[in-house]
Amino acid sequence: MSAELELFDVDGELTGDTFKAFLKHCTVAGASDILIQSGDYAWAEIHGRQVQATRSIIQQAQIPGLITNAWGADALMAIRGGKGADRAFQLTGVQDGLERGQVMRFRVNMVQARIAKMDQAIAVTMRTIPQGLPNIHAMGIEADLFEEFYPAKGLVLVCGPTGSGKTTLLAGVYAYAGETMPNRKLITYEDPIEFVLGGAHWKGPQPAQSEIGRDIATFADGLRNAMRRKPSIIGIGEIRDLETADAAIEAGLTGHLCLGTMHTDSCAETINRAIQLYPPAQQAAVAARLLGALRIIVVQRLLKTTDGKRTAIREYFIMDRDVRTDMRDIPYDKWAGYIQATLESRQGTLDDKAWSLYEAGRIDKPEFIELAGAKAYRERLVASEKPTGVAA
Repeated sequence: MSAELELFDVDGELTGDTFKAFLKHCTVAGASDILIQSGDYAWAEIHGRQVQATRSIIQQAQIPGLITNAWGADALMAIRGGKGADRAFQLTGVQDGLERGQVMRFRVNMVQARIAKMDQAIAVTMRTIPQGLPNIHAMGIEADLFEEFYPAKGLVLVCGPTGSGKTTLLAGVYAYAGETMPNRKLITYEDPIEFVLGGAHWKGPQPAQSEIGRDIATFADGLRNAMRRKPSIIGIGEIRDLETADAAIEAGLTGHLCLGTMHTDSCAETINRAIQLYPPAQQAAVAARLLGALRIIVVQRLLKTTDGKRTAIREYFIMDRDVRTDMRDIPYDKWAGYIQATLESRQGTLDDKAWSLYEAGRIDKPEFIELAGAKAYRERLVASEKPTGVAA
């Protein structure tokens, strides 16, 4: 089943009003991402499928004025200077063509590139952020994982590639805390702010969300700042360097629950990546600290389903007291193998979850192969066809 979207007519112009109407058009149709780039049609991603969104091609000359009007001349200067720009964009209420009180938010990345035969073209990629906070109970979170998501302290890592739903999952975690845990004070550091937290339903103090580059310089600076604000829960948009990782581990060891994201593809890779952010001489020491802080690693992927939609699968590793005791007796360079073997013994890897969906007819063969590879598909197919009791 393919996604469908009625083509939008820009009538040769991309004015501010036309741009807002186009964004509304795509968002109402269920687009998760919108791409506007010079010399190409605009495209929308709906349930993981790319769909042409405009009737005509966006001209090179239309993009700079659009960027300047929406985000200011500094954004265009950053793009032309080779730095790119990350911004937020919001449509609000009647003045932007929405219902009174309605809001549509977008996370935006802009960069200069060669697109087809056009040099110094500009690509604007916009991620739609749903209005309202996600309901964690509607996400299919496994019961044992949900029970462990709110320890008193420690480090929780939510991982996966871009577009895997990490931010949405964390927003659901934060929303549930706000609705049911009035004594858990929440602060976040994000780049940029996506889901707007808080509201009348929030039981405790309203959450404070700081944006990197606007409110505070870096994620690491944010974590150091957090230590002086007595939070119960600290949300970190991304852990991508040694300084941020070190501050996140320290936060988890000093009585805070710190939740952060990493761009990794498995639980085993995650623990290796975290340790390898450090120079070799420091890795043994940081491994001991990381083991003391870590509580959960979750890796999530979104798979396209045969009904034209998408579904989330997760592999997760819960670092309870028994697991940490076992891992202390293992050299840290063997931890990844221990985690992978444990997950395989429980049929808890992403490949296992995807194969179950394939056998149930919920994803097709190409989708499984895209995740796990053709070799894994052949091996699982052979194993599934063997009679019970026949040795491999």
